[in-house]
Amino acid sequence: MLRRLCSLLILSSLFFSVLPTAAAKLCNSNDNDALLEIQEALGNPPDLVSAWQLDTDCCTGWAIECNSEGRVTYFFAFRGNHPFQIPPVIGNLTYLQGFNFIEIPSLTGTIPESITLLRSLERISISWTNLSGHIPSFLGQIPSLKYIYLNDNKLSGVIPPSLGHLPNLTELNLSENKLTGGIPRSLGSSTGTSRPLSSIVLAFNQLSGPIPRSLGYLNIAYIDLSGNNLVGDASFLFGANKTALWYLNLGWNSLSFNFSDVKIPSQLSDMVITNNKIYGRLPPSIAVPYFEEFNVSYNQLCGPIPTGGSLQLFDSWAFSHNKCLCGIPLPPCQ
Repeated sequence: MLRRLCSLLILSSLFFSVLPTAAAKLCNSNDNDALLEIQEALGNPPDLVSAWQLDTDCCTGWAIECNSEGRVTYFFAFRGNHPFQIPPVIGNLTYLQGFNFIEIPSLTGTIPESITLLRSLERISISWTNLSGHIPSFLGQIPSLKYIYLNDNKLSGVIPPSLGHLPNLTELNLSENKLTGGIPRSLGSSTGTSRPLSSIVLAFNQLSGPIPRSLGYLNIAYIDLSGNNLVGDASFLFGANKTALWYLNLGWNSLSFNFSDVKIPSQLSDMVITNNKIYGRLPPSIAVPYFEEFNVSYNQLCGPIPTGGSLQLFDSWAFSHNKCLCGIPLPPCQ
């Protein structure tokens, strides 16, 4: 009897612990009003209306997160019935830590400066939209920012150096836009200092000039600078000391450097350097990693392909159109 009573008490405590309380779920009225204005700007698409639940309690909507005081900390916006711009009222969501506008072709215009009022903002995600104009330099005034995803839009102009002054910036994705100019040196680091940047994706823009050496001082895990007009040296992005690097894509640029003495990190699993002007030999260290993606084609490389590792598992096209590479999977060396 006592054991059964104890079991019932435990089950009861578990049941009531997961029941929502009115205080915890009640959406702040100012936050609700701000979200309502954003929803109306989107044209009140039915799926979003259902996901946000603004007519009842926004904290119960699956696309909105609130803290224990009913303040909105995150929202996910999708769909859109007519062209709209992100309204400045987003700056009224003072507890907001992140927002996401994704796959909304009707989203146009620029990022409103009012987001600088969001002092707890950690994540900006606006992707697969028609957002245009320049990346605003005022993003550098939000020191809490960790994640910036502005990929697959219509952004133009240069990458503002102010982004490199964000002390907590961890992931930056500006790929598939129309960005020009060079990669700011400020995105990297100086000798002896560190920063948390672990992922930088600037692929398929119109960036030009050399890759700043300051990026070589960082231990970045994911680097994609492919599909630009970058020139010069990139050997400093490699190295045995790059213990975090597992993905590196420098393809479709005009990079030119001697590959012979480059040290390939042992944990690197994806390496694409195709369509550049890289010369020299494939270094012995390239046989150590077990690559899942590998492409050194369309360069000026020469000499035997090192054996071991996973290089011989790739088709010949991964090595093709070089100066004089030879050995499996290419024809034998003479």
